[in-house]
Amino acid sequence: MEWDAYVRHPFLTGLADGTLPAEAFRTYLVQDYLYLLQYARCYALAIYKDGQAASMRSTARLLAGLLDTELGLHIEYCAQWGLSEDDLAREPESLELLAYTRTILDYGQSGDILDLMVSLSACLIGYAEIGLRLLADPATRREGNPYLHWIEVYGGEHYVALANQGARRLDELAISHGADARYAMLKRCFRTTVLLETAFWTPRPLRT
Repeated sequence: MEWDAYVRHPFLTGLADGTLPAEAFRTYLVQDYLYLLQYARCYALAIYKDGQAASMRSTARLLAGLLDTELGLHIEYCAQWGLSEDDLAREPESLELLAYTRTILDYGQSGDILDLMVSLSACLIGYAEIGLRLLADPATRREGNPYLHWIEVYGGEHYVALANQGARRLDELAISHGADARYAMLKRCFRTTVLLETAFWTPRPLRT
């Protein structure tokens, strides 16, 4: 039930049919940029928590790609929506972003690499499911939809491959780190992050 509320949120319906108010999308884009900064911290923590050379190198490459490429692409995309890099940097984190990213970091800091990767999987895997579903849905508006590019990115081959890689890594960690014995705790972790992901679709800027 929580998963459906996340991947079928009204925000996404607005993206699919092109009716989402532009200001709502701009707010999301700003918070998504700030999220990427915290996301990078999470993967830096994953390297520290891992301890296996091969997977540490793989995570390091992912982190480098995030910092060197994805952030730049996000900034370029935001510019198309009238948001400069300075605009992105000076906005405060929303309450939803603060709750979400600090919860993930807390799971990672207090637990092990499996706890951290489970908490990150709601975003990684969920966005791929959303992108694929919206791309395949004949009701998704193509002509003149200002949000089609966003849908194509997350339903595209590159991102879906990353999500599949992350899912395989999660399966490996589940075996090596005794997921069966910790299932109830891991399920609680995942459910919490799904709820926080759902709240992130409509972030409220924090003004102090």
